[in-house]
Amino acid sequence: MAVSDAVSRAPAAASPDRRRLHVSAPPERFFGYYPGTVAVITSAHGADRNVMSAGWHAALSAEPPLYGVALGRTRYTHGLVLAAGGFAVHFLPFEQARVIAAVGCVSRHGGVDKFDRFGLATAPGAVLPLPILQDAYLAYECRVSAVHATGDHDWVVGEVVALHHRPEAFDEGRMQDAQRVAGTVYYGRSRYEALGRGDRVDFDPDAFREVAPGD
Repeated sequence: MAVSDAVSRAPAAASPDRRRLHVSAPPERFFGYYPGTVAVITSAHGADRNVMSAGWHAALSAEPPLYGVALGRTRYTHGLVLAAGGFAVHFLPFEQARVIAAVGCVSRHGGVDKFDRFGLATAPGAVLPLPILQDAYLAYECRVSAVHATGDHDWVVGEVVALHHRPEAFDEGRMQDAQRVAGTVYYGRSRYEALGRGDRVDFDPDAFREVAPGD
């Protein structure tokens, strides 16, 4: 074996000035996936309806347009979305950060209608019988196309069948314009920031709760 090969295959020696990150394997606690945007999810089936906040969500495809959201199996919204076969994904401006926090801290399991409790204005979906939040600057109507088990959540994939938006929230290139309508970034632990502006606000989850937490 050539000396150069031996050197290249040898493990890198740990040294105080090389290893600067704390390591826990397996992880002591899973964290670090925030900050990020929080989507607000709505669904309805018959006379039943619900709204919740979801931190884990993503665009998946442009053609066809697909959007996914991770829903815990014990959450009320999980069963409602599967029964309805559809859900709506909303993005609310920073001025609505209190609503984002509130619908994530109060549960439908206790019988509370969060639309009534927090005074949420809605309009019917254009394609699906879903409540569309009128204070959102962007919303997707999604028809469920697949459900994948992912650990303690299900990854629910929806085909976007309609898009709702506030034109003033976007520039001519359809880029979200934070100077016109600031989006909301979530840091975890009920802390929110105005995207592109830096304003921050913290909420006490107990201030919203009259029933057990969870959606």
